[in-house]
Amino acid sequence: MKKHDSRVYNENAKKARRKWSRILVQVFVILFAALFVLGLCLPLRPRESDLEKRELAKFPAFSFAALWDGSFFEDVSTWFADTFPFREQLLSAEAGVESLYGLRGEEIYGKTGQVADEIPTASDTAPTVTPAPVITTTPEPAGDPEDLPEDLPDGSIHNTPEVAGTIYVADNRGFEIYYFNHGGADAYASMINTVKSKVGSQVNVYSLLAPTNFGVCLDENVQSSLGGSSQKDAFNYIYGMLDPSVRQVPVYDELVRHNAEYLYYNTDHHWTALGAYYAYRQFAQVKGITPHELSDYTEQVYPGFLGTFYSYSNQSEALKNNPDTVYAYVPIGTNDATLTNVNGETVNWNIVNDVSEYGAGQKYNCFIGGDNPYTEINNPSITDGSSCVIIKESYGNAFVPFLVDHYQTVYVIDYRYYQGNLTQFIQEKGVDDLLFLNNADALSERNSETMLGLFP
Repeated sequence: MKKHDSRVYNENAKKARRKWSRILVQVFVILFAALFVLGLCLPLRPRESDLEKRELAKFPAFSFAALWDGSFFEDVSTWFADTFPFREQLLSAEAGVESLYGLRGEEIYGKTGQVADEIPTASDTAPTVTPAPVITTTPEPAGDPEDLPEDLPDGSIHNTPEVAGTIYVADNRGFEIYYFNHGGADAYASMINTVKSKVGSQVNVYSLLAPTNFGVCLDENVQSSLGGSSQKDAFNYIYGMLDPSVRQVPVYDELVRHNAEYLYYNTDHHWTALGAYYAYRQFAQVKGITPHELSDYTEQVYPGFLGTFYSYSNQSEALKNNPDTVYAYVPIGTNDATLTNVNGETVNWNIVNDVSEYGAGQKYNCFIGGDNPYTEINNPSITDGSSCVIIKESYGNAFVPFLVDHYQTVYVIDYRYYQGNLTQFIQEKGVDDLLFLNNADALSERNSETMLGLFP
């Protein structure tokens, strides 16, 4: 090629590149403008996040003080980003793009640098007490079918990751790392003992500590490598400080024994109805009653559940590809309940409710209508006046349906929202049993103070 022809070719190539650059800039500007206009479309802005189960940021109220210190524009920016139209779909698309970066079998999301307290023995901080007596009535072997082998398969995950945060994703499942809190454990035991002294000997007080999947489904070496704590040791420490008259409901070992089964959701922090069922069988043994078999109940099935681990792991593609199915078991005696919600409204509801049309993040609400301050369940097939108050957070929701067929009345208290006087309530209602059911991550000083405040 001649020099003149080469110069002409290079000049034409430069013109073509400039032309394409202008086109790309124009396309980018148009897309950016379209997104900006879309972001200003108030009717399209969501008010709640189905997956994150929270109310999104509201447009801030104007004030000259906020305008002067700059907080008004910061709040506007937060509102704009938090309520952007199709926000969850865009986050899901982003996670899908990130998944193309390469294979990632294990991931960590959330806070970093957390350090667990060392778990002491009970004798380090509390007098030695005799364990609460356990009634030795032997129920049928737990689980359906009835002929489960004594030596069940080990379902523990043995992968060892790097320490980086609080939500660990492995084997397409999420786990919240458990960090023992010494002050929280002491406060919880003290709260239980104080409540027992307030309600008196006429009320049977039960304590059921529910382990999370971090303790049940991960190998102990993995738990340690993540900087987490042993929930079994934490529970033993708390139980060692309880008054001997408090009836302990040990469920940890039973759940570990069945950890190859579907005891916990893949994408959510709760146990499944099956996990709650094994805990119910342990409660029945301590109480001295015969539990029902799963085959005695009518089963409801709700597929397509994507829970808290999915939403708080930036919508992990690994979890999205491993959605959950919610199995629920309708009580035999009744499926009717009366709920009092956070707005003080009383609503007739189902103990196990049809959530087929609910969003992917709301399927766990099939159990007792989700988290409400107060729920009352009356079983017309039982007329002996028996009653139970269960004080719980959301782990108790899947457990309550199994209680229904053993009491005439079950009163469900979510301590995070209830504001009544439970000492007076228990006396007036002549309650027989008081059950505290809380998961390992709920054992904090703040939560214990809240529960104790219900017993003035």
